[in-house]
Amino acid sequence: MGSEVVRVTIFGTDFNLRCDGADAETTRLVATYVNSKIAELQELTASRDDMKLAVLSALNIAGELFETKAKYEAEVEKVREYEEKVKAITGKIDGAGGVGKTVG
Repeated sequence: MGSEVVRVTIFGTDFNLRCDGADAETTRLVATYVNSKIAELQELTASRDDMKLAVLSALNIAGELFETKAKYEAEVEKVREYEEKVKAITGKIDGAGGVGKTVG
């Protein structure tokens, strides 16, 4: 799969981003999200320090990622528990194969 260059603007600065394996629309959506998080933080803090805004926004986004990852891992653990329960029930059913059969 080839790479594509996508031009995006984040906080007033233009970037040409190479999309290796990622589609261009996803790259644009990510850039828009990052831009909105920086703008949101600027409104909340009234800061004019671009570097500080970028770092704080990155930390906020990373915090969201960690929260989402923790929720995902909790769901994966639930699925594993359900799989174990299904295996146990299936084993009981398989083990009871001859019980209750009538000979006709």
